[in-house]
Amino acid sequence: MRAVFNTLAFVVVTLVLAIVAMVGVLFDRSGDIVLRLARVWSRAILVSAGVKIRIRTQRPLTPERPCVFMANHASTSDIWSLFIAIPFPVRMIAKKTLGQIPFFGWAMHAGRFIFIDRQNPIAARRSIEEAARRIKRGHSVLIFPEGTRTRDGALGPFKKGGFHLAIASGADIVPCGIRGSREVMPRGSMWIHPGSIEVDVGEPISTAGLTDDDRDALLERVRAQILAMTTTGDPPAPAAAQSAGG
Repeated sequence: MRAVFNTLAFVVVTLVLAIVAMVGVLFDRSGDIVLRLARVWSRAILVSAGVKIRIRTQRPLTPERPCVFMANHASTSDIWSLFIAIPFPVRMIAKKTLGQIPFFGWAMHAGRFIFIDRQNPIAARRSIEEAARRIKRGHSVLIFPEGTRTRDGALGPFKKGGFHLAIASGADIVPCGIRGSREVMPRGSMWIHPGSIEVDVGEPISTAGLTDDDRDALLERVRAQILAMTTTGDPPAPAAAQSAGG
């Protein structure tokens, strides 16, 4: 019954805040109000579901230096965890189909999230180019380089688009490792369970001076760091734990 209540709470909170976001964007065309609401939305869902989140960050990050955040993807709850763990507003690069979901997708459009159609290489490249322009204007972005949620809990192969984006924009890549989210909301399940999620925010990796010839090596470096964070459980550096309600 707790999982049913959690899911109903998610639906209600999502509907209410999505409506607020769509109204708010009438007064703020930048979509920044949606990003602020995304943090409220994420905390409300995790707190109501009895999910505790521990965040450990290796180096303080500031919005003045936009980054490309990259994380493993095992659950929908990864999104809520990262909106809380990243200390400033961030726009997600999401599958095109998410933007078609009533209310939820509409709010993402209002927040000027970036949608990518992986079935259309030309459209996907245009989305990456648009993301690079956003970064150069000072916006940080979040991407799941696996492209989809893992089926078995193992870290999947990474797609190259996010690395092209980081190199083209000159932004640092910040690897993030998430543990425990799959148990909170497994892939294919509509139920949200109480539990604990740990998010490690790693050391930024510079892309200064890199070209697309360096992309594969960069991909392997980032993947190795995320793999270490998701399998060893060792945080990048000691830091105080936080709760979703903190």
